[in-house]
Amino acid sequence: MKITIIEDDIDLAEQIANRLQKDWYITAIYDSEKELYINFKCNSDLYIIDINLWYSENDWFNIIKFLRNKKNIKSPIIITSWYNDIEKKIYWLDSWADDYLSKPYSYEELIARIRALLRRSTSEKTNIIKYKNLKFDLSTKNIISWINSNVNLTKKDLMLIELFILNKDNIVSRNKVITSVWWDYDWSWVSDNTINVTLHNLRNKIWPRFDLVTVVWEWYILKEKKLKIKK
Repeated sequence: MKITIIEDDIDLAEQIANRLQKDWYITAIYDSEKELYINFKCNSDLYIIDINLWYSENDWFNIIKFLRNKKNIKSPIIITSWYNDIEKKIYWLDSWADDYLSKPYSYEELIARIRALLRRSTSEKTNIIKYKNLKFDLSTKNIISWINSNVNLTKKDLMLIELFILNKDNIVSRNKVITSVWWDYDWSWVSDNTINVTLHNLRNKIWPRFDLVTVVWEWYILKEKKLKIKK
């Protein structure tokens, strides 16, 4: 799961991000509205937005409008603030936010709210996706049914499996692989060799059940149907 933190207190943001990463969440941090607009890469599964950013008291609302309207993002949003006024809370929750958390808050409370919102956001869709005899749980991000379950799959392996099963029989570009799996990296550091080695290792671990075809070195197809691929 990918979580974006928009918080101008960088120390706090990094503390939250470090704790989330230990729980296998991928994180991105932005310290302002401007930085988000410039560096926004792709959708997250959840957003944590601080009300009190430096530049303007309306930054948080502009960010929500940007996500909801311009990017058509429906992922849950948690807003945080030192304010504890009930009228402000009602206003913020009526402004496209899904939850409110007063500062200071414990990490345990934050993660509980994150889990609750993510459960709610995925309740209307099937959590289990299938490919041949392999079943993948979208909520836990893990394989739940497979003949050889003793193979040691890395976090990147599981993210690749999720990406390709969700797009089986469709072309997936190398750029899509980078933005989906190396989402928390500076993309300029993700070399072709890094991608090739990671995919090679994944193929070796679960081949032939994972029939991943490379097309002209720039696109990939996870075949479930019998397709004729021009190489």
